[in-house]
Amino acid sequence: MRQRLPAWGSSVAVAVALVALVAWSFWQRWQLLTESPFPLGVDGYFYPIQLRSLLAHGELAYPASPLAFYLLAPFAAATDPVTGAKLGAALLGAAVAGPAYGTGVRLGGSRGAGLVAAVLATTSMGSAYLTIEFVKNGIGLTVALTALWLVLAATERPSRPRIAAALLTLVAAYATHKMAAAIVLVVAIPAALAALASRGGLRGRRLACAAGGLAVLGALVLALGAVFPQRLLSATDATLVAGLVSATPHWTAPALVFPTGELTLGHDAVLGSVLAWIGAIALGLLARTTAHQRAETAPPSATTTTQASTLTTQERVDLRSTVPVPPRSREGNFPPIGEGPAKPGRSFTTGDRASRHTGEARWLPIHATMVSPPAAAPPSAAIRAATWPILLLAIGIGLPFLAVTDRQGLGFRLRIAAFVPAALTAAIVARALLARFVHRNAVLAALALVLAVVRQPGTWLPGEVVTHPALVAAAQALNGRVPAGATLIVPERHIAFLVAWYTGAPVAIRPDQIPPARRIRLLPLHFIGADSALDRQLFAARAEPSLPTPIGVHPRHPNGLVLVAEPTWEWILDRLPEAERAHFRAWPTI
Repeated sequence: MRQRLPAWGSSVAVAVALVALVAWSFWQRWQLLTESPFPLGVDGYFYPIQLRSLLAHGELAYPASPLAFYLLAPFAAATDPVTGAKLGAALLGAAVAGPAYGTGVRLGGSRGAGLVAAVLATTSMGSAYLTIEFVKNGIGLTVALTALWLVLAATERPSRPRIAAALLTLVAAYATHKMAAAIVLVVAIPAALAALASRGGLRGRRLACAAGGLAVLGALVLALGAVFPQRLLSATDATLVAGLVSATPHWTAPALVFPTGELTLGHDAVLGSVLAWIGAIALGLLARTTAHQRAETAPPSATTTTQASTLTTQERVDLRSTVPVPPRSREGNFPPIGEGPAKPGRSFTTGDRASRHTGEARWLPIHATMVSPPAAAPPSAAIRAATWPILLLAIGIGLPFLAVTDRQGLGFRLRIAAFVPAALTAAIVARALLARFVHRNAVLAALALVLAVVRQPGTWLPGEVVTHPALVAAAQALNGRVPAGATLIVPERHIAFLVAWYTGAPVAIRPDQIPPARRIRLLPLHFIGADSALDRQLFAARAEPSLPTPIGVHPRHPNGLVLVAEPTWEWILDRLPEAERAHFRAWPTI
């Protein structure tokens, strides 16, 4: 007889697999981040600045959702702000495997489904890209999946500790990243309402209390967002939805499209979309089949009962003779309906469970047959309610009309985060297709292993913003050249944060809120354009003795990074061609 593993064996195996997955993913992300001694990403220096301010003054230098920086602070305190930001980004990004597994188990109904979800989330190129380019977003998705995991756990077996943990992580997601908070709320609220409704908790006074609670919660969220619009999810963020759809379709659904061309970062968007359509069709067919089976197994009608009562005595004897009768045990007991014959030498009460794992026939009330392999438990009302928002999100992210050309737009961020609904959708599809397959955990675990080997982000990601050493030298050369009280107006976020890190000078992207007397423009060469009219006028301004002289600090080009006082900037604008003058007066930013 085949020996069965102890109950804790599978738990240990899963834990070892998840630890190995997180460690491997952390090492890969760390290798990506340490290819350069400088921070990577368009907002690379933003995180060291925030951590330096948090450790030195106990507050952030710029308004932002705060929790991600508090999670990064211990790493910065143990090392330094630059290294600590990289360490925290790599570890907290790789840690998405844990909550992805937990959520996948709830949605997929098996540990194998959870492993597939964990591998898809952790090995995603989009997840690795967030670790480099948008650290706060990546941490926010890890926290959001943790919140969703605990919410689903609380709906299955509600208790005060579980409900408190779910609420705490929901608040944590809200305080970590705006998009992450929106994703988890879209899924968690329907799940919680469905759980209450299934337990009869949405009737009468309880229904009124639930509606009032949601209204108060919504008002509180809007109020906090109005007070802290740059830190928390607010009504003003709804304007991002206006630019979510593009009139020009991009049929390469897996690609992130830049103005200069298409940038492919994995295939999570198209994978999630295809799986979501499969899942929606499978769930629809399953619901139809279930309804049909319920109709067939409904209690007999009065007509059927009357017909059965008209059978003659001989017909009833003939009918009973065709039904196999299970043998009695030594004690003379019949096994209960649905179980096999009792083991010799023991009563059924001690031998019934042993027969479940043998190949013996199981007796049914009308006809003898073999019971099918044990199926996964049917999803609860909360799981069913959480399933459809996830499927719709996966389908929406894969639509070719999603606007993905703006790096700061909602469509771009959703496309990068496509790995989250794709991973959860894979668990949902696994449950829908393999619920009755007895070896589903083994098959799904093997699939997870194959995916972990095949899906690797590599040693370089398309679209990385890498800091050039010459640019660092130029920023360091600004020390002592920025007048006291002046604000540097920089048209690019990456350079703005870099300069703020090395000089400590106040910076701004837009000049609108800065008085003209305090403005000093800092122009990079890609903003100026080599041999453009602006480039030539910068050289001409150096020869005009009545103007503050433009100061070039780049070691490789006179106008590679140049300081321009506001009077000089106005003098240059007046001498540009009309079209270029309108363009630069509008101050285009990147």
